[in-house]
Amino acid sequence: MRNKHFVSLSIFQIMAMFRRGIFYFFLSIYLKENLGVTNTEMTLYATLPMVANILTQSAVWGRISDKFQKRRLLIIFGELYAAVGYIVVYFIHKNMAINKSLHAAAYTIIIGFTIIEAGWSSSNLGWTALIADLTKETERGKIMGRLQFIGGIGNILGVTASGFLYLGGEGFSNGNLFFISSGIMVFSIIALFLIPESYAELEDSDVVSINNTILNKNEESMKKKGENNTVKNPQKICWEWQLFVWILVVLGIVNIGGNSINQMVSIYIRLPSTFAASDVIVAQLRNTSSIAMIIGGLLVGFLTKHFSDHTLLLIGFSFLFVGTLILPFAPSIVLIFVYMALLGLSRVWIQTISYSMITKIIPLEIRGKMMGYYNAAFYLSWGLGGTLITGPVADSIVGVNLVTLSIYVGFFIVSVCMWLATFFISYFKLNKTKSIQISSFSISFVFSVIVAFLFSQKIANWISSGGNSDAYSYKVTFYIAALIIVIGILTYMLLRPEKFELFKTKNKEKTKIKK
Repeated sequence: MRNKHFVSLSIFQIMAMFRRGIFYFFLSIYLKENLGVTNTEMTLYATLPMVANILTQSAVWGRISDKFQKRRLLIIFGELYAAVGYIVVYFIHKNMAINKSLHAAAYTIIIGFTIIEAGWSSSNLGWTALIADLTKETERGKIMGRLQFIGGIGNILGVTASGFLYLGGEGFSNGNLFFISSGIMVFSIIALFLIPESYAELEDSDVVSINNTILNKNEESMKKKGENNTVKNPQKICWEWQLFVWILVVLGIVNIGGNSINQMVSIYIRLPSTFAASDVIVAQLRNTSSIAMIIGGLLVGFLTKHFSDHTLLLIGFSFLFVGTLILPFAPSIVLIFVYMALLGLSRVWIQTISYSMITKIIPLEIRGKMMGYYNAAFYLSWGLGGTLITGPVADSIVGVNLVTLSIYVGFFIVSVCMWLATFFISYFKLNKTKSIQISSFSISFVFSVIVAFLFSQKIANWISSGGNSDAYSYKVTFYIAALIIVIGILTYMLLRPEKFELFKTKNKEKTKIKK
């Protein structure tokens, strides 16, 4: 990548992450504490907008990107659309709040941001496709790591500012956070005018050469298979789509697990029965994650030269699992800081390495559309797990008695045991005949019921001893999140497709081969 292009992307990245940090981190707290929504409703502000985001990325913006190759224009349109949308949503929200309809004011934000994301998603799609256009395969991990480093700085500045501007909710109610975020979006697009629309506008360079090589490889692959059509028909491009789908499934499971408690943690640490964290402490916790992202961005950029992508991705998954696992056991807020650090490391690690992996197998002609699917594995996870899993669980546990909690724990134990049994039966090939398969599942079910009967009440007693029902309801969601992450890790380790070997080559070795 050329230096001037990297500088332009860096300016946009730092402003985008500043805007994200200053606005979104306290939004869940504002919805819960000031507008009185439930835990499930609180997660809707992340779920519904992200559903709109990924649907329009794949169905609309990805197709437009591939057809017209206007990546930069998509980013500019998305940022301007969102900047105007923020202002409109604020004034409608303010009118609802003045009329004392707090629930309606909350849903104004949720529905308003869903509409905004439908257009704003063009910016996300254009960004990921443009970086792939401007970089060589061997440098993408390094470039993404540097951009994550720069974005982390912007996020720290944004969250720090938000800690002082939130003011117990006044930052949202008086519009300051809306206006600042909108202004940043407008100014951030200035840096983009130093960047070409896509690879099509670049002069002769290594990047163009590599992109042309990709086209030639696709043509050769199709000729070998007896295809007379050109690669202009994206439906007939030969590529490892099964491998792409598999990595998306793994990313989706792990990300849903890790992100299903994003909003829960922010509320949990502010409870009087836990740590009663102030606005400034909450901001410091978020900044710990951002600092870890900065360090991780530099570190992962270096390690991509020495280790294969598949190993580094597993390390990223492990960071997320360990951090989530220690969260419910934290006796002091110090361990919450440790969790946030591991969370930051895992995010930059997973995003950087997975991006490097999927761009190695996606053909240039359908890059925009496939990037939309890739982004879905991240964006959907921001709220989907909370809305469908942890949010309802937390709401259902609050205020329940010990017997009801024991029943919940029992069902959870049975579910975990049966899921593990499914993996072992598949791994040891005990499903060759129907009779053996039925016997294996029957024995597993009986065993899981016995385990649940013996331990559910003890576990329920232990959970309820950790504070009031609000506190232990959130702790239960932390255990569930850790379990989902484990499911993703086991899927990654045990259910690898045949072409997985493509990810085992070190990036450094690839560079030598090309020479």
